Amino acid sequence: MFDNLIESAPAKSGSGVGSGMLSVVIHAVLISAAVYATLQASEAVDEVRQVDVTLQLQQQKQQEQKQEAAPPPVQVKGFSTLVIPKDIPINIPPPSTQEFNAADFSGVGVEGGIARGQVEERFVRQDQPYLEAVVEERPERVSSPPARYPDILRQAGIEGRVLVEVVIDTTGHAERGSIRILSSTHQLFEGPAREVVQSSLYSPGKIQGRAVRVRVQVPINFNIARAGGQ
Repeated sequence: MFDNLIESAPAKSGSGVGSGMLSVVIHAVLISAAVYATLQASEAVDEVRQVDVTLQLQQQKQQEQKQEAAPPPVQVKGFSTLVIPKDIPINIPPPSTQEFNAADFSGVGVEGGIARGQVEERFVRQDQPYLEAVVEERPERVSSPPARYPDILRQAGIEGRVLVEVVIDTTGHAERGSIRILSSTHQLFEGPAREVVQSSLYSPGKIQGRAVRVRVQVPINFNIARAGGQ
């Protein structure tokens, strides 16, 4: 049927070799890229794991420090509140055999306790200062500098008094920023009163023998005869 066949043109040997080399190069580049991406992903996973382990160790260390810092429980003296009955009985009840101690109703200490200190065990708090009425040993001024008397008030013969509220820390010093003027007979006395309270040394308040922070009220009197205030 086909007597005459058309002879195909011979393939160029150079073209085949070039195409093969290009294919090899492309495959090599793709393989290298895949290997590099795999290595980078592995390093990223290792970094994430290392960060997680570091965070876990830090959290565990913080929890251990909090547990170690917890102070031991102590007992705090207290007082009971005298409650008047709403319904007064008509018949006189028999005398009570329960021991009555007037010191239990002194209003000193923690409400709900008794004067002997048999109350629920509590931790000594350091985050908030105690009131003077709660502590067993109240802070007392040990030493203080003479108050600076305002010249204009001295010349006018004006004397006065300033009541200062302050938090005394466990070392017997006034905490900065805690000083507050409660009352004053003259505004010019307030600055010198602050200076006296800030520069004074106090005996720290104590509960069960442990020093605690206590909020106290310190009166500063200005007398011309004494040329200062105390």
